[in-house]
Amino acid sequence: MSTIGEHLAPLAQEFLGRLPRGPQPDRQLHRRPDGRVIGEWFGLYISSVFQPIVEGRDGTVLGHEAFLRSGLDDEGLSPWTLFSTATDDTRLIALDRLARTVHLLNALQANCRRPLFLNVHGRLLAAVVSDHGRAFRRVVDALGASPGEIVIETPVEASAQPDLLAFVLRNYRSNGFRVAVNLASADQWQRIAGVVRADYVKIDRRKLGKPDEASDNLWELSTRLENARLIVTRVEEASDPCLGGDLLRQGYAHGRPQARPADGGRQRS
Repeated sequence: MSTIGEHLAPLAQEFLGRLPRGPQPDRQLHRRPDGRVIGEWFGLYISSVFQPIVEGRDGTVLGHEAFLRSGLDDEGLSPWTLFSTATDDTRLIALDRLARTVHLLNALQANCRRPLFLNVHGRLLAAVVSDHGRAFRRVVDALGASPGEIVIETPVEASAQPDLLAFVLRNYRSNGFRVAVNLASADQWQRIAGVVRADYVKIDRRKLGKPDEASDNLWELSTRLENARLIVTRVEEASDPCLGGDLLRQGYAHGRPQARPADGGRQRS
């Protein structure tokens, strides 16, 4: 598998080359001297950091999840506070799409490993009334990137509304993206699997319980996933005895979010 930016499309090269090398009053995007793309949101700067997702058996990097940062050097408002400034749906949609565009551009210029996991804000699911993913698909196409190498990830709270979640995921899939859902508990998937289709299912290690309980929960969850792959997040110990080699892992044990994607092992092919 190649990387998003390994063979950078001429469209992306041209777009990145046109970005100003510093803030401009009439431009929402610019690049820093180190090449990173920065977005501007009502006087605030937003940027990207990337955390690897790895294979448990050998540390091979499957992909990266992008996270939003406010400020140029990890200073400023938290992402939650930043999104709270978007008090109406129109602003929320604009901020969410700007953040994903910044992440994609930073992935392109940094040769981020595929797939690239991009979060959508929980409020966006209800705010967009029709075709989720269509506007962002236009951005992806304009940059010559492949939507099939982008995973749209929904938040934990979305899994409590399986019918709405299924509608949203179908729309993203119809626009060529892959999708991931986050679970609030190990048994939640049993309740929503008949409605929701996903390429990846993610669960926080802390939601799995103590070692004996965690092993049972993971086994039961894994047997119900069918074609989806399970990712355990917030993994703090690389040698966690509950996590088998077939699981994908994400957490500080395998890499902290940073401005440029870390290799963390061989790339999955």
